[in-house]
Order: sequence, then structure tokens, then C-alpha cells
Amino acid sequence: MSANHHLSIVSGNGDPELGQIAAAIEGSIIVNGRADLESQLCRLLTEANPLEAKTLDLIGHSTSASSLLVLGDWVIDATSTKVTSFFRELAEQDVLRRLGVCAVRLLGCLTADSAHGKWTIVRLAELLGVEVYGVTGLLLASHYDRHGFSDDRRYLLASASELLKGGVIPRPLDRRTPNAFVLDIDALDAVAMRCAAWPVRPVSVEQARELLALVRRRDGSVLPGLLVSPELEIALPAVEPGKFHMLQVLLDGGLIRVFPRGEPHGVVYAVDDPYTFRKLLGHIAPLTAEHTASRA
Repeated sequence: MSANHHLSIVSGNGDPELGQIAAAIEGSIIVNGRADLESQLCRLLTEANPLEAKTLDLIGHSTSASSLLVLGDWVIDATSTKVTSFFRELAEQDVLRRLGVCAVRLLGCLTADSAHGKWTIVRLAELLGVEVYGVTGLLLASHYDRHGFSDDRRYLLASASELLKGGVIPRPLDRRTPNAFVLDIDALDAVAMRCAAWPVRPVSVEQARELLALVRRRDGSVLPGLLVSPELEIALPAVEPGKFHMLQVLLDGGLIRVFPRGEPHGVVYAVDDPYTFRKLLGHIAPLTAEHTASRA
């Protein structure tokens, strides 16, 4: 396969190294999560030349505990039904064949090293019906050139077929790792704007990215004893028109709290720079409970 036959999709989480990789690769695409990836794949379907065989390279960092690829705010973990349903739909809609994709590569450090990572690679290969690769070592920005992941570094890759030669890989039984609570916006319920006892600030996609860049999205904690009320809520636009994902702002912008499905106490994330976070929020007009009621 020619070196330029790679479709390179890079995680857009504001990380300088990933930004350097995206800038180095000609025609790279930056995505910020699952919905963004789906949108970009739909766009590419209108431009695809299926006669050109290519790999679909998903490029990002990996979680420290299980070495699972993180794409924007989305962790590619095949124990999640949300993840498997996404890739199953790609297979059902024949998306990869229509794009000319012959293999998928999860290009993050050690994505083919942990048992959890290996199982995810094998499961995705089963769902997609193409070879899926992970990485057995550490990746650097220097491992990429203008064509994408350098062919000189292919020795770092391990395929699902190769992993299975060592025997059946058991499904991970426990997802409660210290870094399991990565902020996945798509895991939050999409709700209509509602009346609340505190201000609500609806934000644009661009404003949401600026705010989330200040949040430690890979270090969530469940704090059942934290009973503090939010000072305000941020309403992030969902894919469905008129629906939003809600984030609560706590302790003068020092924390945010979300309620993903299955976590009744909520998950809390620290804000790296509360001053800048508050400053960004200050430029966004609040939607008060009175305004919300008038919309109902």
C-alpha cells in the first residue's frame, strides 16, 4: 500500500503534540468526539474514491489505565455498548467499503498492549469485518510525516489476527479503573432546555470546545458526599436539534459535574484554569429560569 493511502483522523482535544501531528499530515481531519467522527465520515462518503484502498487511522492519546484510544471526548472501549453500536452501524451501512477502507488502525500509545486494549481491537475487527491494528509501543509526533503514520514504524503495529494467535482474549470484566470516568459528552442525556433554579448558559460548538479544553476530562471522580448546588449550567448543543447536554458549574468554576447514565451521584471534573473558565463564561449571556419558562 502506498504511503499516502491513509485516511488520518486526529483527536482534537487541544493537546500540543496532537496538534503537531495534525499539522504534519496533509489532509488530516480533526474530530472532537463520536458525533464529530460520524459527521466527518458522512461528509467523506460524498467524496470517496473506493478504488483507492486505504487505512482508516484514528490518532489520539490512550488512557493510562487500560491503554484505550481517546478520540476527542470519546473513549473507544468495546465493552461499551455505545461504542460497539457505532462500529456495528458502520458495518451495517457498508461505510468502510464505500470509503475504500481496508483496515482500521488505533494509533495511540500501547493500544495493543493491555488485555482491555487487545480485546477491544479483536472485537472491533469482528464487528467491522476488516483487520484492526493497535500499537505495541510508545508513539511520538516524529512517527508521522505528511502522508500520515510512517511506514517505517509499522513494526509497532499488531493486528487482531496476530493477537488471536496467542489464544482467545477474554472480555474485560471490570471497567471501574481509576481513569474510567473520561468525560464523554455523547454519554450524557440529550434534553430540551429546562427551567432551573440557577442560570443556564447555552453555548455554541466553538465555545464548548474552548471551555472543555480547560477541563481535566480524563480524570473524573464520583463524590457521593458532594451535595453543593450548581452556580449555573452550561448547555452544550446535541446532535438532535433543540436538545442539549448539560454541565453543572460548581465552586466558582473550579469543578464541573455531569450525570452520565448509570451514575446517579454524578461525576466531577476539575478545571485547570478556573479564572479563564469564568472569563469565557462571562462573555456568554445567561438564559434565566424566566426566559426558559417563556419558551415552554
